[in-house]
Amino acid sequence: MSSFFLQKYSKTGNITYLISYRDSSYVIRAFGELAKWKALTPIDLKVFNLTLKANNEYYSRFTSPQKDFFTVIFSDSTPYYSPIRIKGELNTSLPFIYYRGRGINLYAVSALHWVDLYFQRGDNEKALRLLDELQGLLYYGNYNGEDYALFLNYFHFENSSVPWVSGYAQGLGAGLYAKAYQITNNKTYLKTANLLLNSFDLPLEMNGFVADTKYGPWYLEYNYNSNELVLNGHIIALQGLYYYWEITKDEKAWKLFKAGVESTKRALPIFDTNSWSRYSNIHGDASEFYHRLHIRLLKWLYDVTGDEYFLNYARKWNNYLIYRGLKPEDLG
Repeated sequence: MSSFFLQKYSKTGNITYLISYRDSSYVIRAFGELAKWKALTPIDLKVFNLTLKANNEYYSRFTSPQKDFFTVIFSDSTPYYSPIRIKGELNTSLPFIYYRGRGINLYAVSALHWVDLYFQRGDNEKALRLLDELQGLLYYGNYNGEDYALFLNYFHFENSSVPWVSGYAQGLGAGLYAKAYQITNNKTYLKTANLLLNSFDLPLEMNGFVADTKYGPWYLEYNYNSNELVLNGHIIALQGLYYYWEITKDEKAWKLFKAGVESTKRALPIFDTNSWSRYSNIHGDASEFYHRLHIRLLKWLYDVTGDEYFLNYARKWNNYLIYRGLKPEDLG
């Protein structure tokens, strides 16, 4: 498929074909590089085959999307209206994300976000279907006699190597599999939830994602850079821990949640520019989408902790929307 785009570029000089050539061959390059320094595991190969099929299905029909972070699906199930839908030989409910220069990739964060939306809307069947598919793509390991599970990401992002791990997926995943257990009474879901919870014990050098910062433990959205503290990913990991604790009353989950809440409280001033919020401690202003998400997440922290510190920040950041002539979030 990639050679087709290269031939089209040679004939036409159209840069779109060159971009599509680069993107469509990325998955082979990425896993090829990975295979040079380690033996690929059955899970590595399973993700490779799935991702390769997704790219082949897409690029046999289209050139690369014009928009970065575009979602591609291979079923009719989606909580959104915008994804590109492809009906072909690939049978999966999982969403794939287009990243410029890296083609179509599986990203557990996106899939788990969809699961969370489905549960919130009472569409449990679609949520469980996604969780079942994700369960088959988990990496399982053991650290200090404790079993754990990880969602591995196989595409390069910023300065990352592959595979890397997101604390967003690990935390939210633990909570969502606990919810699946609550709904179905299927203990396999509870076991998976527990294995994801155990991943919070991993050191960074073993693909862990808990950074020891001056604010306290921070659950990294991108574990390849322990210096980048992403606000939304950390709080969403806390949501997952809280879901898990609500269902299991597990003391470990509660301690991780409480410690992360205190870290958030201590760090919030660094995310406030006095006119907007920041996506992370090393980035500038968040997009409007993430600024609004920050406000809703802070309101959620207030709702579950009763700590007005979070409500005050939510109101303050909501006022920034008003100052810019934008519609504020509904804080109840």
